[in-house]
Amino acid sequence: MSKTLEERLTGLLIPLPATVVPRVLAQARKQNVGTARRPPWLAPVAAVFLVLGFLAGSLYAAPRFADALASAPLIGGPTAALLRSIGLAPLNNRLTAINDVATSSGYRVTLIAGYADATQTVLVLRVEPPADLFETSVLTDQFGRSLRPSNGVFDSSTGNSVISFAGLPWGDSLLGARLTLHASALQLNLGGPVTTVPGNWSLHAILAVEPGQHLTPLPADGRLGATTFHVSSLVRSGPSLQVDMRVEGPLASHLTDLVGPAIPNVSKPHPVFDVRLLDARGVDVQSLSSEMSSGLGSENGHWRWLVTTPGRYRLVVSFEGVGQFERTIDVP
Repeated sequence: MSKTLEERLTGLLIPLPATVVPRVLAQARKQNVGTARRPPWLAPVAAVFLVLGFLAGSLYAAPRFADALASAPLIGGPTAALLRSIGLAPLNNRLTAINDVATSSGYRVTLIAGYADATQTVLVLRVEPPADLFETSVLTDQFGRSLRPSNGVFDSSTGNSVISFAGLPWGDSLLGARLTLHASALQLNLGGPVTTVPGNWSLHAILAVEPGQHLTPLPADGRLGATTFHVSSLVRSGPSLQVDMRVEGPLASHLTDLVGPAIPNVSKPHPVFDVRLLDARGVDVQSLSSEMSSGLGSENGHWRWLVTTPGRYRLVVSFEGVGQFERTIDVP
């Protein structure tokens, strides 16, 4: 459950061409990431093999040691506008040049650049002739763990796109990430009857992962009626702040409910549940993404905002018709 990219783009004072299409998976999916287990060779029983195993595998599993990482502020023009459109302009000077190419079914896909931190992985791509690869893209790291896209934006006139994934799992942040992006189909004519072009595109990248800072102390629990809202994690990473929250109680099963009339060109139903971040002036901080996943008797939410300056922020949690509460977050 999230503010759609369409809603965020509407509120931006950025002149984007009509060919720019926001991309969000049809349903919020729980990220398909394997449990963040430490690699088996870190277990005490395998200590005797640690040195040999590390040296043998370092060039593959730890690309940072291969000295293969390089970054450059190389993105400008239309692609810079795409980054701005999903709140990622601060990444422009943090991108790593990649320029890997794959061709299939007459379509050439170039992985231009990428960025990774503890909360997000962002790829900049171009497809020639213009086509979109968002729906079938899967990103896999050197340990075989996979991520699906969370959101992105695509320019059908140029074939340029920016795709955002969740943060990479444990291990990649220590060693650097050796990534494979695979797409099995492209989509054409997103504004009308969509045409699908099957194929096989695999692109490769090596990225450093900016570490995240876990902020403490965590805010006190909030309550709305008989429902408890527990902030389980605050992570500051790169230009973003991620808040993880567990919701338990009667309202947990209604967090994705919509209310309000659907009137063409006038209004549409809106979520009853909302989580906002306000800066010291009381101004809404730009949202980057939000996701809800179900657990046993609870809902777990993950929200990310564009936070580029330190200061005191206010987390505002509200449920229409029930109430709201606020908590303070100090960001270094």
